[in-house]
Amino acid sequence: MMKKVFMVIILIGPLLLYGLPAGDSQSLAYTGEGQKTLILKSGSEGQFTDAMSLAGARFAERMKQRTNGKIQITHYAASQLGTWRQMLESIKGGAMAMMVSGLTGAPIYDAINLPYIFRDLDHADKVINGPIGAELARKQVEKTGIRIFSWVYRGYRHGTFTKVAVRTPADMKGMKFRVPETPVYLETWRAVGARPTPMAWAEVYTGLQQGTIDGQENPLDIIISASLFEVQKYLVLTGHVLPPGWAQMSDKVWQELTPETQKVWLETWNEVAGEVREELLKQESKYLETWKAKGGVTIEPNVAAFREATKDVWKKFAPKAWGEGVYEKLQDVR
Repeated sequence: MMKKVFMVIILIGPLLLYGLPAGDSQSLAYTGEGQKTLILKSGSEGQFTDAMSLAGARFAERMKQRTNGKIQITHYAASQLGTWRQMLESIKGGAMAMMVSGLTGAPIYDAINLPYIFRDLDHADKVINGPIGAELARKQVEKTGIRIFSWVYRGYRHGTFTKVAVRTPADMKGMKFRVPETPVYLETWRAVGARPTPMAWAEVYTGLQQGTIDGQENPLDIIISASLFEVQKYLVLTGHVLPPGWAQMSDKVWQELTPETQKVWLETWNEVAGEVREELLKQESKYLETWKAKGGVTIEPNVAAFREATKDVWKKFAPKAWGEGVYEKLQDVR
């Protein structure tokens, strides 16, 4: 599972994620004609070394270089600009331009985090890179003013636990389990039998350390970069969600970019996201080695039992978020 690649692509006009050969963003010199200088802020919640923060920081640096200083972005990682929800409000209010987060605050995107929604990575690619994904992006910008212009690969989400070597849903019965503050995650872990506990990411390490919560779930890069091996013993490879790290920005800022700058913006992000994805894939086995070296135990759980426990969660969210029949169409994609 760890070698799989979540090939998610959001269609934005004629540009596709990873759809351009390497170096094409430099094929024509940037003129900057008509583009006013913009000083922008970008943020993410994870530590400086996780995929979303790496992509955000690298994107900011390259945009300044490639626009000859016309677009100057400073990226703030590690929740320096607040939780994902606070950053989202800052974007809507104009204090920030963009953020990179697995959460959007929009039901149509939260529903993509439904447990085991995709059969495999090829299925995920065809769904989100096809008409269904394109329609989600269109609705999001029209309804919220937030433009989700691309994504970054983060790896599968897995669980970590302090005292219990979890192998089946029964092992989690009554467990205080930290989840992001979204209904999809809350309902998923209720279905498993746990007591899902919403908590800001910045508070999770202390919560685990003090026993306020018994476990949490995240991609491997975040688990390791946050040093959760210091406060957790068991890493359980549930692989319950394939979560994109959504690159989202104010549509007002997007409209302040000239067509030339928009092209550079998309090409640069796609290039950076591709690099980070390849780096993360190479790192995933090393993350498992790090967990073991730090004294942690890795468990291959009964994934079929987790699938069975959560098989009906979609019924509470997908019809309302996407409309009747869309989930069924999603499942029929081949």
